[in-house]
Amino acid sequence: MRNLNFESLKCDKKYFFAFLITLICSIICGIVLYKPVTTNIYFRNLAFDYVFNVFNFKNTTLLIGHLLTDLIYLYIFLFICVFTKFKYVTLVFVFLRGLFFGVYTVILVSASAFGGIIVTLFVFLPASLVSIGLCFVLGECCKKINRKYIFILPVIISVIDLILYALLINVVFRVLISIV
Repeated sequence: MRNLNFESLKCDKKYFFAFLITLICSIICGIVLYKPVTTNIYFRNLAFDYVFNVFNFKNTTLLIGHLLTDLIYLYIFLFICVFTKFKYVTLVFVFLRGLFFGVYTVILVSASAFGGIIVTLFVFLPASLVSIGLCFVLGECCKKINRKYIFILPVIISVIDLILYALLINVVFRVLISIV
């Protein structure tokens, strides 16, 4: 049982505040940079397709994309935190993720009007924040877990996040649509 002992897990306050400041700055940067990005037809089509798939409950493309994105980011976090002594290098990827989060949020809200606002508030925003939070948790606890189990941890975390994302789309959003 001591292989997964989390009693000695203590949060690094400097890393937490650096993570939080980087995330806030990147979201603000993404919100500011949305105007040049709206000229790109790819991002607008992505926003329309995202809203369409959520409203029509076509989950396969959304879930596969979310799972692959989580696996890529979590394995990047894992490899940086385990194989280097520089945990703060992960803040570069936090910045990129927060930048895309800010841009996609603004494009979802501006491109699809009321439907985009509802999808953003009840699906995209909570799912993205949970996913970013799980990246922080992995960065904090990867040094404390036994090396035998460390490479399966991102898969477990991404499956948990996938289940939460599926619940947001299929339960919370369906209840919201049935009420409205």
